[in-house]
Amino acid sequence: MPGKPFKLLPAINSSTAKTPLQEAQLKLFYLMLGANVLKGAIYLFDAISNHQGDGSGRAIRLMVTSTITIFILRRFPKIIYWGIHYAVVGTILHVYYRVFNQSVGADVVAMQAIFMVIISAFYGLGKKWGAVYTVIAFASVILVHYIPQRFTGLHALPQQLNDVYIAINCLVILMSHVYFHAVLYGNLRESELLNEKLAELAETKTNFLSTMSHELRTPLNSVIGIAGLLISDSANARQKEQLDVLKFSAEGLLTLINDILDINKLDSGKFELENAPFDLEHLLNGIVQGMMFKVEEKKLHLELTIDDAIKGKRYLGDSARLSQVIYNLIGNAVKFTENGEVNVQAKVLNSDHDSSTIRFEIKDSGIGISEAQQLLIFEPFKQAAVSTNRKFGGTGLGLSIVKQLVERFGSHIKLISKPGEGSVFYFDLVLHEDLSKLPDEAVAVNRSSEFDLANLRVLLAEDNMMNIFFMKQLFKRWNITADIAENGEEVLALLESKDYDVILMDMHMPVLDGMEAAKRIRQHTNPLKASTYIIALTASVSDQIQTRIKTHGMNDYLPKPFQLEDLRDRLQGLMQGEQ
Repeated sequence: MPGKPFKLLPAINSSTAKTPLQEAQLKLFYLMLGANVLKGAIYLFDAISNHQGDGSGRAIRLMVTSTITIFILRRFPKIIYWGIHYAVVGTILHVYYRVFNQSVGADVVAMQAIFMVIISAFYGLGKKWGAVYTVIAFASVILVHYIPQRFTGLHALPQQLNDVYIAINCLVILMSHVYFHAVLYGNLRESELLNEKLAELAETKTNFLSTMSHELRTPLNSVIGIAGLLISDSANARQKEQLDVLKFSAEGLLTLINDILDINKLDSGKFELENAPFDLEHLLNGIVQGMMFKVEEKKLHLELTIDDAIKGKRYLGDSARLSQVIYNLIGNAVKFTENGEVNVQAKVLNSDHDSSTIRFEIKDSGIGISEAQQLLIFEPFKQAAVSTNRKFGGTGLGLSIVKQLVERFGSHIKLISKPGEGSVFYFDLVLHEDLSKLPDEAVAVNRSSEFDLANLRVLLAEDNMMNIFFMKQLFKRWNITADIAENGEEVLALLESKDYDVILMDMHMPVLDGMEAAKRIRQHTNPLKASTYIIALTASVSDQIQTRIKTHGMNDYLPKPFQLEDLRDRLQGLMQGEQ
């Protein structure tokens, strides 16, 4: 047994205290028990000196039981909870014995004992037992006025010994507050430091993800773009099939990257939905068409049913996020269906003059999901079973993102499924119709007309050689002769000698980045050069990217990888504006 028999405050080590609170509880308990030994010694001295030994038995019992309890706690520190109960009950009995004693009563020592009951019970046992024991202890000073029964045999201590007794109790009360004050404010300080570290970690993670996004999406931009160009050029059916596989795989990788980044955005609370007009029928047809390669590969049947009330209408909302939800659900259905079909349906449940409640439903004849597995599949990084990843692949992010995005839309994703009988995922969205849209004829004319871009003066700011190669091939197809700058300093130098209609500005470049280059362009002394139209091209997905683009004076923004049609639409818009 470590330590000396009468060491009143034994050292607390990692084997006896697992937490700062438990350490403080043990210290307090040792202090109170050590104080009991001293107080027992005082009573024993008083009994022998002033009362011919009367009361010495109680004093010895107090000293012996306190010493034994210290040894037991040092050997078995985990019983501290029950030890505190024992100590509190013993102190309460002492309070009642003292208060109801005809020679003592509710004196200062009794009140100190009640206070120690409160401290020990609340700090050591929690608020429930703290409240119970406090009421029981305080009840003594009230009940003494209504219960005539009195104890005898406890002699009041002489004034000097009584002062020592009170001083010992004061020391116990003072040290108990010191212990628990240190625990409280120590935990608060640790919490503050932890929050600071977590904030730093979150910022580091965000910066890392932004950097990784740029490093991964930049090469994907050239891979997807060049694959698209080759597909449109290739007359060889076999080469076209191989290029389709390449483009599909690259887009699948892009989807995975986007899923990881979206989980980070959703978890950080920095995710916001856009509200722009879109053609729902066109969106659904595009998603289904994009999935046909995988569907045909597995020899499945994919059917899309769109309510006639939806056709020809444009709605307001975040089409990109809605597309992501539906794409994930269809992709999930195709992945887990080996034979049979996948049905996609958009049906109007009810509508008024400017809004409709539309149910989106994806039904498959796949493997199905048990009730137990249904509790897991919407959690991030989890799949229905361990074997699921080995057989079907995936990260377990898709349905988690679907759930969170649908909730951001103000709805809930629902699931009906049984093992071996397929699954049905559905959700209802209230979408407002875009009443300010142009007539269909005007839209059709605008879409079909293509402006000659040959006279458009373009400056491309890009430092990635593969992207430069891809953009040159794209410009060649559009009859554009563009100048190339590999950093911001070169952009400024070329702008001094030439005028441009548009600058396609990459954000991350050496020497001088796109943000700072755009800022300096806007400060140019020549108003014509200072007002040059700037389109930001960036693979960064930082939450502040659009705000920073506007702050630095850029006119528009295209995320990499971008659709070729999106860039052409913007360039055509410039030509149309000039004409």
